[in-house]
Amino acid sequence: MRQQFARNQFGLVFGAGIGLDFKFPSWIALLERIAKHKDIQANQLIAGTGVNSTTLAQQLFQYYKAKCDVDTSTDHKTSKMREMELRAGWRKIVRECLYKDLPDNINELVRDDKYLKSLLPIIKKSPLTVTYNFDDTLQRLLLQESKKNGERTRGYRTLWSGNVQLNARPGGVIYHPNGFLPHEERERPSDHMVFAEDAFADQLIDSMAGRYASLATHFSQTTCLLIGLSLQDPTLKHLLRQSAIHFPGHFHYFVRFVRDAAKRDVACDNADAAANFNVYNLNTLFLTADEISALATLISADEKDFSAFAQEIVQHWSFRFFVVGSVAAGKSTTVGNFRSMLTQDEWTEQRAPNMEKAPDLLTDDQKNEIDRWVADQVNQKNLNLMNTAYSGIHVIDRAPLDAFAFTLDKTEWPAKAKLLREAITPGLATDRRLVPGHVVFLKNHAGVMAERAISLHKNTTEEKLQTQQDELLHVYKKLKPAIGLTIVNAFQKTPSEVVKEVARVIFNNKYEEADMHQLLLSIEEKGYEA
Repeated sequence: MRQQFARNQFGLVFGAGIGLDFKFPSWIALLERIAKHKDIQANQLIAGTGVNSTTLAQQLFQYYKAKCDVDTSTDHKTSKMREMELRAGWRKIVRECLYKDLPDNINELVRDDKYLKSLLPIIKKSPLTVTYNFDDTLQRLLLQESKKNGERTRGYRTLWSGNVQLNARPGGVIYHPNGFLPHEERERPSDHMVFAEDAFADQLIDSMAGRYASLATHFSQTTCLLIGLSLQDPTLKHLLRQSAIHFPGHFHYFVRFVRDAAKRDVACDNADAAANFNVYNLNTLFLTADEISALATLISADEKDFSAFAQEIVQHWSFRFFVVGSVAAGKSTTVGNFRSMLTQDEWTEQRAPNMEKAPDLLTDDQKNEIDRWVADQVNQKNLNLMNTAYSGIHVIDRAPLDAFAFTLDKTEWPAKAKLLREAITPGLATDRRLVPGHVVFLKNHAGVMAERAISLHKNTTEEKLQTQQDELLHVYKKLKPAIGLTIVNAFQKTPSEVVKEVARVIFNNKYEEADMHQLLLSIEEKGYEA
């Protein structure tokens, strides 16, 4: 999340849960207030049990509409004008019920706030903040912050149209997909509200038809932290599922609010988290209000301050995952799906001539030229990792020790190790080491890899690829600690399924680093049997 925030590709998504501390009514409580409103008085509609809340909202609106349907033959108003009056009256009722008993003073409103003010720095710098709530609490908080800082702007911009062009202005942009009802009547509300069953159904249809393409693009290109949501909104679920299918390596973070950590049911929570991960590409965080506030502070903290703090309490705050495997195993395709993380491609420059050939088809001069080029590439990638060793997740295509699988004569392994070591530690830079990380080995059937290799214009065979895979396994199984290696079987799995398996390694497994530099030195000393 810090990574994406620094890259201006992070956003917040809010639901009704964030209003509980402000004493906003729950969805059901709001409907009960509307039913009791003097202009409706339909308590009988909520007397029954088991009624769907959106259905109840639809019934309340129809009840109100019927009360307003009086003889209009002499008022000289068009049907469109009467429809607009009806909508305005309904919005007024909902607004009155929404803000009932809430103080007008923003300071009084947020005196019980546990975490929302901690999120303001993120809202102010993120390209877009999405809230499925009608109220303008976020806007009022931003306005208060702007005044406190002596700024001559409101500090926010409000949007609600489903087909609006997003990112029109960086920071402080609040988008209300379900509509907007400001606290002050003089402020303009949205033209449309997604409140009753017909509106929810239409919104879902519109999202399928592409009317919410901007929001779908936001979910596919931005890492989001979802807070105060129950995942009951069908349109939100549709957009998240759509993103998960089309972008299997793109994940969001979903907060399940924990009121009392001592009463958590870990088994149920784990099942909930697994379902969210598999269906919606959501990493579920079970957090109290204080923990949400702390998370917000960590996301927006200065890198220097964050690193100093992280050094005091955690072993790792930079997580490097090297995706390795034979030619055509699916490494580059897999890494390419994790573009919301920091990634490094297989090579930093255009491939050297003749690299498309199998090693046994090369002349000695060609092999030497390729070996020198690869050693330089290993050094460049290692330097890049050293220079970007700040907090976050790094996914790297290939690892330095891959080079040994392309050296068929095992007696040449010590010389290859020496060549790599000298490239990594040139001149007086004798203290440089290969950056450690977790190795994810993609294992596949040689026949499948051979088919892919042919399509990529690689001059090789099934037998050669099987040997290459065996040699790579021989190398990486020597890593210490052994738990610094995870083998993912990619055979008979779609690219999306492989990406999901690697994502589980990244997000769900305990991070363990392997010391590749020590193994490099061991191969230089002992050769193949190191």
